[in-house]
Amino acid sequence: MEPWGFEMAAQETCPSVRNAFRLLESLAGSPDGMRLTHLADATGLPKSSTHRILGTLEELEIVCREEGAGAYHLAARWRRVVAPGRVAEFSAPVVADGVAVAGLTLRLRGQVSSGSRDRLSRLVADLAYAVSRRFRV
Repeated sequence: MEPWGFEMAAQETCPSVRNAFRLLESLAGSPDGMRLTHLADATGLPKSSTHRILGTLEELEIVCREEGAGAYHLAARWRRVVAPGRVAEFSAPVVADGVAVAGLTLRLRGQVSSGSRDRLSRLVADLAYAVSRRFRV
């Protein structure tokens, strides 16, 4: 029996959602990120399915991938989904030659007023822009 008090027949469940959750659980346990092959091995999913699901999660900005190493990481958006209100996060990309090469994230514990939220969001965007300018040669 399911913890919610009802049982679902196998045909009523969605394997893709289950597989995506398995990938997210693996990434949550790996702060240094994981490469595609390691994720596929860790979850037992085919590499092609792993790649497809990660592509969707990346499009939704739930995971991100390092350009050089190719390791996947949970993105700030995922943390806002699983822990809303606990941590205030403000993120902005660091860009080099029009490509996001890193991200800058400020995390604060506790409540942040809406006025402070706007100012902090602008601050992080300004800092990311300043770092991006350093990448230009």
